Amino acid sequence: MPCWLFGERRSACHNSAWTTGINDWQGLSRKIKEHEHTRSHMAACVVYDTWQGHQSIDEQISAEYKKKKLGEINNGNFLSVIELLGRYDPILQRLISSESKTKYLSPQIQNEIISIMAQKVQNKIVKEVHDAEFYSVIIDTTQDISKVDQLSQVLRYVTISKDENDTPLEVKIHESFTGFHAVHDQSASGLEKDIVGLLEKKGISVNKCRGQGYDGAATMSGVYSGLQKRISDRESNAIYIHCASHNLNLVLNDACQNVTKVKEFYDSVQKLYVFFSGSIKRWELLETEFKAGPTLKRLCPTHHTRHDAVRSLCFRFKDEECAEAEGLKHSMENFEFVLQTVIQGKLLETVNVVSQSLQKQNVDILQASEYLAGVSQSLAALRGEFQSLKESAQDLAQSWGISPTFLQKRARRTKRHFDELCEDERLLDPEEHFKVSVFYQTVDIAITQVTRRFSGMQEVARRFGFLCPRELLSKSDNDMYQSASALAEQYSDDLSADFPDQVLALRQALEFAIREIKNGSIYDLANTLIIKHNSILSSLKLIKTYLRSSMSQERLSGLAILSIENKRGGLMCFRYGTEQDILQLRKIK
Repeated sequence: MPCWLFGERRSACHNSAWTTGINDWQGLSRKIKEHEHTRSHMAACVVYDTWQGHQSIDEQISAEYKKKKLGEINNGNFLSVIELLGRYDPILQRLISSESKTKYLSPQIQNEIISIMAQKVQNKIVKEVHDAEFYSVIIDTTQDISKVDQLSQVLRYVTISKDENDTPLEVKIHESFTGFHAVHDQSASGLEKDIVGLLEKKGISVNKCRGQGYDGAATMSGVYSGLQKRISDRESNAIYIHCASHNLNLVLNDACQNVTKVKEFYDSVQKLYVFFSGSIKRWELLETEFKAGPTLKRLCPTHHTRHDAVRSLCFRFKDEECAEAEGLKHSMENFEFVLQTVIQGKLLETVNVVSQSLQKQNVDILQASEYLAGVSQSLAALRGEFQSLKESAQDLAQSWGISPTFLQKRARRTKRHFDELCEDERLLDPEEHFKVSVFYQTVDIAITQVTRRFSGMQEVARRFGFLCPRELLSKSDNDMYQSASALAEQYSDDLSADFPDQVLALRQALEFAIREIKNGSIYDLANTLIIKHNSILSSLKLIKTYLRSSMSQERLSGLAILSIENKRGGLMCFRYGTEQDILQLRKIK
């Protein structure tokens, strides 16, 4: 009825069948369901409801428009904030309470004000990047509610704040958001074009880039044709580094996905969660029976909740509700499942501790590198702990009422070819088979992935590690000179040939100050050198001077900049001043 009466027949998405009739009776139910979710049907229903309420379309439009005016209830966040600020700002209050119809608060003016303010914030960020010697770029893409891929660009750089006498006061590390950009070509070449284009539009040279940070997708991280390789071809010293904590969780995900038995184990854990969470009654019974210890957790393939899920399993296994799921119960009632619980718990515990440490705000790249080296050592040590893990699993199995022995399975026979000289040496002992095919394989994959995924981070740590205060104090002159020479050669456009001698001179001149920050970071060294002993900079001269879309998309990017970089905007966002000031705002670009 609504579509027959009020359907927009001139619309491109209009289906004439719902205004002229339909004769496909066999597919009628399916077609009705499909039509009920179309935009044209919903629009027609809105008009139909308005008509039934004896309201004209003009009246409804007028009412909706009135809601967006000052003084009306639920008139939107922007106008509500304007009204609130007006209570404390006489000039703004006089503007919004005047009888004049011109308030300069229409959606178009809002968009323009947002754009102007966002541009001012972005200009300040770009100026800081220009003044900085170098920067790193951090890129991520996400899909918004309208299914458009939005590329977010963050620039990481260092500034030195100074007083009126040009004396350094503070070394600041910034990670500044510079806006969203709609991406239509998600290929590596398309992303390269967008990123380089955005940088060049801001007047920022790619040659100043010294670091890249993206996710681990092949399009981003591919070593042959990925985005990081394309940017590296433009600037060889722009080293690619993945987010350490997220990357560490992906190491475990690789181990889980590439070992069938481990994947089956986590599938069972996920099914157990789904079984209980799918019923309020079962979940309440679970919570009532086992008040102590963690509750069951849903698995997330890349986050530390996998550790919480396995840990909670030790507390939540024995429950009578498992009788309703005999298939799931059967898959869990064997020693191999119990052993997997212990092994995965140990593996996840080893990684989770480091993962939490890597998420701390004050962790630098050298500390992160040391943490990851510790993970590799722990995983290598874990490889030799199968017997102790098995003994722990046997104790746990007995407490669960499960036989602490491996099930003997019938050996699979493989066809021998006429030219084979020996028997098939398939492992027949179930314990030995599990140790080799599951335990060793899982740990080996994890160790290999830690080495592969963090190669960029380890390379940065190798290049700059000698500048860490404790290394400056412990290395011999010869080792220090060689490390500094290698860095000067790698960054020949940035560091002078005298850099190795200058480092040795720095160490000798500031030895006492360096000892005060012996356990500190390179940032602490920079702060000591630039802030506390800034007079030495003029003589050292360590680093050469570097030669110097649509309105909706613009609004999205502008609002994001103002929100994320809110400390830069201050009250500028809403304190307009006089009406002449507002008129002037519209002219500023």
